[in-house]
Amino acid sequence: LSQAWRGKFLTLRMLLDRLFVIYRDSVDDSMSGPPVPLAVLEVLDFNERLLGCTQVVRVDPHYVWSARHPSKVEPVERLVGRTYNCLGQACQRVYAAYHGTAVRTEFMNRFEVYLRSSEIDPALLGEISYERLSRGVRLTEWCSPALAAARVESLEIPPLVTPQPARPGDPWEGWIPVGSGRPYVHSGTPPHAVEQLQREARRVALEGGFFARERSRDAHKRSHAEANPLEEGELRGKKRRNSIKEVEPGRLVFLKDHVRSRGPAHATHPHVVVSSSLQRIGGVHQARRCVVLRPLPEAAALLEATHAVVDTVGLKEEFARTWREHVVAPGSLLEEAMLEAVGLHRMRTTPPQGMKGAWKRLAPGIPNPWIMRGNPRAGA
Repeated sequence: LSQAWRGKFLTLRMLLDRLFVIYRDSVDDSMSGPPVPLAVLEVLDFNERLLGCTQVVRVDPHYVWSARHPSKVEPVERLVGRTYNCLGQACQRVYAAYHGTAVRTEFMNRFEVYLRSSEIDPALLGEISYERLSRGVRLTEWCSPALAAARVESLEIPPLVTPQPARPGDPWEGWIPVGSGRPYVHSGTPPHAVEQLQREARRVALEGGFFARERSRDAHKRSHAEANPLEEGELRGKKRRNSIKEVEPGRLVFLKDHVRSRGPAHATHPHVVVSSSLQRIGGVHQARRCVVLRPLPEAAALLEATHAVVDTVGLKEEFARTWREHVVAPGSLLEEAMLEAVGLHRMRTTPPQGMKGAWKRLAPGIPNPWIMRGNPRAGA
């Protein structure tokens, strides 16, 4: 990079509240007409380094495709609501569904973003180009670091015809390949994080490049290991993080201590997972996997609440500690909730356990309250 560009890297970011990526194509049978939006994707997790978790949010926003080629819309429409780990994966699924076969595309150039901003100079779009290898093919891609400080709006439903500014100074709007707009940064990024990104940009610029070098074939394994350090005594591959079971409806969980301490009295109770989704909660701008939880006991009709999956822990892991530390009083609402959780837990095992066996599994070494009270349910 030139010295002039290195200086620009020190303070530049493209700032957005939301980022919508759109696939469009011609609806004419000859495929020679103007392209029309077909699928709209939202990048839920994006920053200066990545375009992460992405959801397909809409198909055929102008209802043009449905009227002309309904057979092409239907397979893409099935993807609405689905969430993928990264933008690339989502784009490839949409592209393959549209073409009806397992084909791939260079999504950074083929998928687009419609931007509107009074701070964009279109002459600086795609100012820097670079080459990279993809599946043995050398590709050219572009980026716009000189526009990275601009505050822009990414439109979910862009117009069919791009308007031209009526007079100098009017906001510019138009289409760009999604790759040309990088780097994207959320407008809610905290100032201290922005400063850290600026230091990183300075380091990368002085090294002579903004984009990652080609990686060895096992680099993704090393990256995963660095991002997911093992706990003491844990073996790689023996524990699945954020597995499907963590968000499965009907799963029984407790809230972690730091959430219990600032929650209502029933935050200590066991909870049942009702549903799961990606949401932005707790003042963070990046979407997180969240679950809707219903506190036990059911008869108390306590209010449901939404929490991040990482703030929950399984029933078995916390049951005994909760019983001991909170000195569960006979007849209390907490005791009713705990005993109800034992009953629900035993029904989720295959085959279903008896109440006595379920208690031993959840609370080893703690006297069984049913036996102490002479309740015959303990032997059921």
